[in-house]
Amino acid sequence: MKQRVFSSTENALLNMSMKYHGFFRFGHILRLQGPFISFEALQTAVSCLQRRHPFLRSRLRTNPAASNTYLLEEDSTLQLKIREIPRKCDDHLQFWKKQWREREKDAAVIGEGLIEFWLLQDPDDHNNDEAQQEIVIICEHCISDGISFNIIAHELLLALGEEDKSIFNTSLDWSIPMETAIEQNVSRWSRFTTVSKFIVSATYQYMTLGRNTARIPYATVDFPLNEVHEHCHTETFYGSLSKEETQALFDKCHHEGVTVTSIVTAVMLRAISPLVNNKDGNLAHITGVDLRRRYRPPMLNSSLSYQVAGTGVFYLPVNDVPSTTADMWNLARKFGRYVNESIEAGEIFATGILSGKLYEREEGPFNTKTNPTSGITSWGRLTFQEQYGRWKLVGMLPLGNMVHSFTPIAFVYTVNGVLSIASSAPAPLFSSEVLEQLQNNTMKHLRQMIV
Repeated sequence: MKQRVFSSTENALLNMSMKYHGFFRFGHILRLQGPFISFEALQTAVSCLQRRHPFLRSRLRTNPAASNTYLLEEDSTLQLKIREIPRKCDDHLQFWKKQWREREKDAAVIGEGLIEFWLLQDPDDHNNDEAQQEIVIICEHCISDGISFNIIAHELLLALGEEDKSIFNTSLDWSIPMETAIEQNVSRWSRFTTVSKFIVSATYQYMTLGRNTARIPYATVDFPLNEVHEHCHTETFYGSLSKEETQALFDKCHHEGVTVTSIVTAVMLRAISPLVNNKDGNLAHITGVDLRRRYRPPMLNSSLSYQVAGTGVFYLPVNDVPSTTADMWNLARKFGRYVNESIEAGEIFATGILSGKLYEREEGPFNTKTNPTSGITSWGRLTFQEQYGRWKLVGMLPLGNMVHSFTPIAFVYTVNGVLSIASSAPAPLFSSEVLEQLQNNTMKHLRQMIV
């Protein structure tokens, strides 16, 4: 049987998930409107995905060559887990939240697949061609990043809608690990010098700026912080612009010469600054970066795998957070320059090389002092359609297990012309009221940028 051995980053991600009750598992809620979906129809669509993607027709195995390491083994008989969960039509906006709350800490199982599907709908809607359904896809982060996972969701809907199924006639190759892709793009000497420079720079920044990091205060809890994954659940708040607001924002960003990620970061920093515990400190912000388009040749988005690194930490004194629209655009440009300089310096490849070790550190001695104030990951404009056969895609909501995170993270994405932000953090470690305030103010400040 064909096998794919996990890289150091993939092993570390899976070990964290297993140790911390599903930490970093993530997924999508695909909100649909159309006729009743039979279990068999979804099963057939999932089978199409399995034919196309080796990761989805493979079982998780322990790697006999080294402890706490894993591999995937192809098995054409593997049936991925599909849960059919009935709910009432009036409960379609809230039901999935209850289900996720109950199941978000489920662990990966040796011998099974690393992705599962839920089908939520009202059994009484058999004859309703305008019914509401939710398909939930949940995946271990070790085999997918946000970019490729969105492609999987899109392809599932293509298969369900029975439109063009030709893409499922042939299988893609195994994706190569991020570390291997970096090795193919950066010489050994360049890897050494880039990593060395990054470590020196990051250490200097932490010693001079990071030691005075301002953070959102933790709520009063009756458990030790090193057991946060035992007692917390993930709290996520969602916000969206309208299509008209989204286009206005894109036009404004183009006129101001900044990216959407840059302006969302600026408004997020503005929203978080009144909430932090140290007004004389520095906001420390981390940014996830997709490496696929940085490779030569670029890696296909459809190649299911984890290809995420980061820039260096962006520091901003709390007292320097602007409040006027003009100054906010200047902050967005400042952040954009920082990101570009980090990319040009090769820091994204350095963090990619180091990611396995950095994630392994999460399993070591407990320490929250190095956690940044906030973080962002931007998926850009995603490949979705408004209609898939007889089903309309009403919307997509990301979800994720953040029970061992000590940093609120914002996910930014655009689906069918609508820009959305989802902000996640563990509760009750962080107060739900504070997290909701952060999300609401982020959306409010973002709308102010397009007035």
